[in-house]
Amino acid sequence: MTFNYIHRCFLTDAEKKSKDIQVVEIWVRQVRELAYDAEDIIDTFNLHVERRKNATIVWRIIGFWNKLMTLHKTGMLIEQFNKRSTEISTYKSQYNIHESVSMQDSSHRTERLVSKLATRRTTPLVEEQVIVGFVEEATQLAAWLVKDEKEPRRRVMSIIGMGGLGKTTLAKLVYGKREVENHFDVCAWIYVSPKYRVRDLLSSCLKQVRGSITIDERSHIEKMDDGELKIELHKYLQGKRYLVVIDNIWNIDTWDRISASLPENQNGSRVLITTRNKEVAIHADQSTQHHELRLMNKDESWDLFCAKVFSSSGSCPPQLVHTGKRIVEKCGGLPLAIVMLGGILIGKERTNNAWSRVLACVDWQLNQDSNPSREILALSYTDLPYYLKSCFLYLGLFPKDSDIKVGKLTLLWIAEGFVQVRGEEPLEDVAEDYLEELIQRSLIQVTQRKYHRGPIETCRVNDLLRDFAITEAKNIRFLDILGNKMYPVSARPRRLGIHSCDTSMDVNHSSASFSKLRSILFFDVTFQIDMWKSTFGGRTKMLKVLDFEGVNLSGGLPKQIWKLVFLHYLGLRNCFSVEFPPSIGNLVKLQTLDVRNTLLCSLTKEVWKLKQLRHLYLNSFGVINLDSMEDLPRNLISLEISSDLWNCMWQASVRFGCLQSLTLNGELRCPNKSLRNFFPLSILELHLEESVLEEDPSSVLGSLPALRELRLRNKSYIGNKLLFLPEGFFQLEFLELRGLQALEEWTVEDEAMSSLRHLVIYDCPGLKMLPDGLINVTTLQKFEISNMPNAFLDRVKENGEDWDKIKHVPSITCN
Repeated sequence: MTFNYIHRCFLTDAEKKSKDIQVVEIWVRQVRELAYDAEDIIDTFNLHVERRKNATIVWRIIGFWNKLMTLHKTGMLIEQFNKRSTEISTYKSQYNIHESVSMQDSSHRTERLVSKLATRRTTPLVEEQVIVGFVEEATQLAAWLVKDEKEPRRRVMSIIGMGGLGKTTLAKLVYGKREVENHFDVCAWIYVSPKYRVRDLLSSCLKQVRGSITIDERSHIEKMDDGELKIELHKYLQGKRYLVVIDNIWNIDTWDRISASLPENQNGSRVLITTRNKEVAIHADQSTQHHELRLMNKDESWDLFCAKVFSSSGSCPPQLVHTGKRIVEKCGGLPLAIVMLGGILIGKERTNNAWSRVLACVDWQLNQDSNPSREILALSYTDLPYYLKSCFLYLGLFPKDSDIKVGKLTLLWIAEGFVQVRGEEPLEDVAEDYLEELIQRSLIQVTQRKYHRGPIETCRVNDLLRDFAITEAKNIRFLDILGNKMYPVSARPRRLGIHSCDTSMDVNHSSASFSKLRSILFFDVTFQIDMWKSTFGGRTKMLKVLDFEGVNLSGGLPKQIWKLVFLHYLGLRNCFSVEFPPSIGNLVKLQTLDVRNTLLCSLTKEVWKLKQLRHLYLNSFGVINLDSMEDLPRNLISLEISSDLWNCMWQASVRFGCLQSLTLNGELRCPNKSLRNFFPLSILELHLEESVLEEDPSSVLGSLPALRELRLRNKSYIGNKLLFLPEGFFQLEFLELRGLQALEEWTVEDEAMSSLRHLVIYDCPGLKMLPDGLINVTTLQKFEISNMPNAFLDRVKENGEDWDKIKHVPSITCN
């Protein structure tokens, strides 16, 4: 029986009791501290073991007495731990704790929920939006946006309301309407976080209105300063009818800074903003009648609750109606509270006894505090299975209102050890199920998918939920935030999110304070790497996660980092430049190494010896050391590298049987000029850029049995014909053809792309027409066309020559 298992069982029982009787809060705190101490004892001993493995024979001999002292010290700590454990266990019998108020099945998903999550492999769950009561409002707002005959000036409409009423959901509903998409030349969605930077907002807006852009164009935009971005965005939008949604504006100053880049043209452009501050709305446009959200009435509340809990039928069984309506009444008409309670009931048995236990728990929880909204949040958290509690609390590390990259989040969960082994399933799949379950419970909002109904790309946490997560996490010493005066750093932090270095780094922590750290995530890109030694030094020896994303590391990484033998995740994305010394080979437990958009001066052969690597992202480096390439770990799941390196791997007969995601940049030099057997059959996602393939790759790529996403970009293929054979690409859900300058003819034969949902064609100037076979791709839901010649656009317009081929597609956008 492992320590982690005992830890989970002990704390699960303790946390249940802490929610039932307030008296045991001290006891729960003692249990958790005991668990932390046990983890520290084990990790300290393992650290000593790992160091001895890497020591020379001389140092092993010299360190013999040190070994004895370590064993003696560890033995004493274990003895003290056992004594405290016995004392704490005796306290337990002194409390007469009953389970009457606790939802006893809260830590177990029902078969219904397990079945739902299992279908994600073939049919990804669509995020549920709070649309009950919003349908009519969304229709009215959409009509206002597209009506410009009498009001050609740029107008601003605001959606106003308190947190949790659904402002963003309503705006998304309007933004996604087909008539809105087709009415405007370009559209953009800007989200304003409390600690926003104007350049980030303008940069995001410019990238969106420009559509699909090349890496060089993106890099050029990211190098612009505020003034250049303002001019460029204003110039680009000047002659266009645009729609810009600005979500979550808090004050007038923010509006003034953004609006200066949005031209006051006279062609029916519109701006839609969401805000809690009515003054912002009036300031933005005094002549427009703004839309104020209200709390839901009883009927709307009940309809929303049923839509959440009974998504397939939308109706509640008669025997549950009475109890269900009593539960809904506790929410006071607040949509967020309704969907969260609904999220709890999705995983419960549909019996009156099970629902009555939930109602009793709601009543008990609401009696503890005068703030019903917060208590419903607390109830949703209490109801989480133990394996999801840490995953939810971890979200508190990220800045308020930030879009969180899901791929990164799930890898961080795995690195932290939150994701439990489940049979032979890859941990990455289990982590995705965790994410889906949090979404089902309305604790996470999906903000973007990679493509229509595809895998989730980014998510966000409602600010009320995030505040709750931070408070709860700090109470149990789970995480700390450096740079937020509302949440001072505890004496012995275990996880640290660095949001600001301006004042918080002046806090004088003792040497012991950072010695318990397991994770550091940097969100302040102004952090100077030379501050590492004075702030952390060599004290963070037990780190599992270290993420420097966005920090300028051109001055070199501290040498202490290469001694972190427990490190599972090292994030060096967008860090300008780094250099890997041979000592990177010490990071024997590393699972994820992310060096995207960072110049790696040289690629040392020691990287190939990191046997536990599962996710490797290297797309910019200088000298390649090819020695010992045969040692490269074969269990890689994600790989992003230059084509040169992939060519070398293939020539060295390196094969990856588990690889699911592959991104290659640069010319592919295939053996005998053939792509056959050049890509693993396990591939789900393939991105090729500047591959300069002369022969049509469609027959080979179309035969990959698991391929779901294919992006052919910027001279990846330089031939003039593509032929998709019958039954080819039968699993493909997303296809992007971009920057294929020589492409003139594309043929899609019967039953090819029979699962396609989302198609993008961008900057293929030679393509004369759409393939006739698209008329048979009945699964296609979204078609985006951008930067194509006018003759091509005329063909795909309604009643154009190609219209019949795509008129069955629900969403078609042309830029």
